[in-house]
Amino acid sequence: MTNQSDAYLADFYGPESRWFSITVGIISVFIVLSNIFFIIITISSKSLRQKSSTWILIGFAISDFLHGSAHIFDAVAIWLGSLDDRRICSLAGAFVIFTAASSFGFPFLIAADRYYKITIPESGKFSLGKTLFSDRWIIPVIVGWFCLSAVSNVVLLFNDGFGEDPGGFCGARKFTEVHILLIYEVTMLVFFVSLVLSAVYYFRLAKWLKQNQQSASGEAMNYTRQIMTVTKIITLIPVFLAWPGVTLTALQMILPEMPMWVKRVITVPYFLSSVANPWLTMALVRPFRQRLLQLLRSSTVSAFESTDRGDVNVSSTHQRRSIIRPKAAVSII
Repeated sequence: MTNQSDAYLADFYGPESRWFSITVGIISVFIVLSNIFFIIITISSKSLRQKSSTWILIGFAISDFLHGSAHIFDAVAIWLGSLDDRRICSLAGAFVIFTAASSFGFPFLIAADRYYKITIPESGKFSLGKTLFSDRWIIPVIVGWFCLSAVSNVVLLFNDGFGEDPGGFCGARKFTEVHILLIYEVTMLVFFVSLVLSAVYYFRLAKWLKQNQQSASGEAMNYTRQIMTVTKIITLIPVFLAWPGVTLTALQMILPEMPMWVKRVITVPYFLSSVANPWLTMALVRPFRQRLLQLLRSSTVSAFESTDRGDVNVSSTHQRRSIIRPKAAVSII
């Protein structure tokens, strides 16, 4: 290794790596727990799991759950790794990049699914989108997207492209060869293409709402607006929070060198979008909000019932004691 790469690795595994590891670990645990909660409350509702559109949102939560799990591994790798043992960071980096690519595409899938659910194709005209987002094909589409995201990063895997990322975490390693950097840039097209497609279907939905204000049902209009709001937010949040970290990696051969702690401070906000995604869906989309409120009400009722039972038991115990004590006093006298 050159002196420059030695200095970079010493900085990566330096003393400040401890606080960054702890920060990433805590945020990643919240990511995992938030998405597990969303998956459980969704699957446990018969009315929600019977809708094919729900499974795309579940797939999105699964991708964020996997990405959060990857960053828990990332935090452990930063804590345990060293100049003499870099293998664990390479493994964590592969997991981080593979799972990040899968989550980027789901805003597009959510918007496209809603568009093809509410539009009616011209009579006798075949619609590929209508077919792919039908109830029958929705699960294969989700699985296919995960596979495509994984395949897009296979070339990096065989070129030792994972390790100590310029953003300060375990991801795509600092490249020393131009062709490997170009391979990484190609994989980043997945991110940018998904953003463009998300925008395309968002504006298609907006156009449909404008044209069908009178003919469409109020429920369909409201649900479409809610999906549009979620799509807009979950697309824009990563754009604003992820671009600093993505820029550090994608333009690493052009940008001037910065202290590692500065890079890590810039990178930390990136993790917040995966925490916010499930809560935004539950807050903004009515069926999921109703399911959450239903669980909160039932838990509140259960808590009151257990409290009432406890009060009844305490009062009955006092009554028994008040009856027994006078008899005991009489017998003593």
